[in-house]
Amino acid sequence: MRINQNIVEITGSPAQVWGNVLIPARGTMSLKISGDILQGTVKTGLEKKDSWTRIQRIDSVEISEAPIYPLLALGGFISFMFLGALFNSPSFGSLMLLVGVGLIIFALMNKRRCLVIMSDRNTIAIFMSKPPETYQQFAINLLLIARQLNTATNSQNKNRQADTQAA
Repeated sequence: MRINQNIVEITGSPAQVWGNVLIPARGTMSLKISGDILQGTVKTGLEKKDSWTRIQRIDSVEISEAPIYPLLALGGFISFMFLGALFNSPSFGSLMLLVGVGLIIFALMNKRRCLVIMSDRNTIAIFMSKPPETYQQFAINLLLIARQLNTATNSQNKNRQADTQAA
């Protein structure tokens, strides 16, 4: 991984956040660092949504990797349903059992990678479409900017407190 890359914009597929579950959405999403603002643009079919989040308010950034759960569930369901059919009709049962096991293996091998940015009021999730190193570098840059903004704000607040106490 290159340490000195200054990545300020990434693209991928949008994700909707429902509780702790990330649900893929159709369309494209781009995140761009513009000064002290993180600008997000989501384009889906007929809609376009822009959002602006102060980088200073970002709490954490997370990169997650998980299997495709719907395919995993479907493969498990098919495998268990046709396990009994294996004794009645060996050819059809074994074919369906292989399909179920194949779906399980496919779901486990082809994992979805996601970058999640959490602030105090907003969660932004984007599914990765490029190598993970690009998104890691973007996350590191984002957190470095947040740290710089927060230390600048904290030192200004300390100076103001010292001025008011001196007066």
